[in-house]
Amino acid sequence: MNTAGLRDWWLGRRYQLLAPIGQGGAGTVFRGIDERLARPVAIKVIDLDGVRPRDIRRFAAEARVLGGLAHPGLVALLDVGADLGPAREPLAYLVMELVEGVTLATMLNRGPLDPAQAADVGQQLAQALEYAHAAGIVHRDVKPANILLSAEPVVSGHVAGPSITTKLADFGIALGPTAGTDETMSDRARGTASYLSPEQALAQTLGPPSDVYSLGLVLLESLTGVRAYPGSALSSSLARLLATPDVPDRLGPRWTSLLRAMTTMAPESRPTAADVAEALRRLRRPALWDRVA
Repeated sequence: MNTAGLRDWWLGRRYQLLAPIGQGGAGTVFRGIDERLARPVAIKVIDLDGVRPRDIRRFAAEARVLGGLAHPGLVALLDVGADLGPAREPLAYLVMELVEGVTLATMLNRGPLDPAQAADVGQQLAQALEYAHAAGIVHRDVKPANILLSAEPVVSGHVAGPSITTKLADFGIALGPTAGTDETMSDRARGTASYLSPEQALAQTLGPPSDVYSLGLVLLESLTGVRAYPGSALSSSLARLLATPDVPDRLGPRWTSLLRAMTTMAPESRPTAADVAEALRRLRRPALWDRVA
């Protein structure tokens, strides 16, 4: 897709594309303007010419999944449509809320989070996953690059102070309630190698425990600043089948107990997302988020 040619292009006579801000699972994400409501939005665009049928299915699946979800911890879908590009190429697009801030991946490039920050982010993510799982959705790609952090002032009691809003994005490979009957083994193994669950790496049938495992790896990296399974996609995928991740004792007994439970090999032995959210709530302490600003 010629992203430069799409700058300032209009879709649906309503949405103006500005600058590209990211690459989603099946398309390019632009900052845009909803002219009708005079508000900034994020617009994911896919060029339907020459794309693989799998990418079109993935794009449509993301629209279906997001269209049925509404939770403060998930990026909201606002509209969906199709139009022509400047070269008369067919385009499909998703209009989503624009989260002003950074990804967790960007934050971790600056260094690990302190435990209070990690608990804050993790609790919100676990609550979002709890909601998605209750709706029959498995995300399958929980990773720092798909976690958006937006600094917002909040009022707690009578005291206003800095906090963070955490949102989970990119449901492009999510499994919905009716998925699974026509999935191939390669479909089941899709995801990002460093954050795959063991059952995902083995292309087995997935359920909510797979997301809990991936979230465990994200939290472990957030606290240590190091990926549990680095290396190539193949070596990273194989490594988790040979050993559970190293959870250092220096994190303290409550963190180590939770992270080891979340990243155990057996899916049935992992806590639910609701259990994780409650455990992280107990771990939270007041934290300042100056690094996001």
